Amino acid sequence: MLIAKAAKNIQAVSVTVPSATEKPDQGTSVKQTNENIGLFAVVFISSLILGFILGKYQSNRYKKQREQQMTQILKEFENLKNQQKMMSNTEEQISIERKKQIEMLERIWNKLE
Repeated sequence: MLIAKAAKNIQAVSVTVPSATEKPDQGTSVKQTNENIGLFAVVFISSLILGFILGKYQSNRYKKQREQQMTQILKEFENLKNQQKMMSNTEEQISIERKKQIEMLERIWNKLE
């Protein structure tokens, strides 16, 4: 009785086992995987080449900018150097003129005494 009740409660389960003749599905799966890997490789290589070209272009552009900035900095440095030289020359001239004025004032003072 118990077995009869268990048999009623158990549903029929069908299990299919692929036979040896059904391998073409597996072959297409492997073929599709190889195609996907090939596509990935093409995209990857293309990305590398494009990245290299763009990097080279950008490097050249920044190199030109750096050269322009360096020439501008050198010009500014030279200008500042010339200004400093002019200032030192002016200060020397002023000190020489002051000395002359002091000597002149001393002579005048000595004459008045």
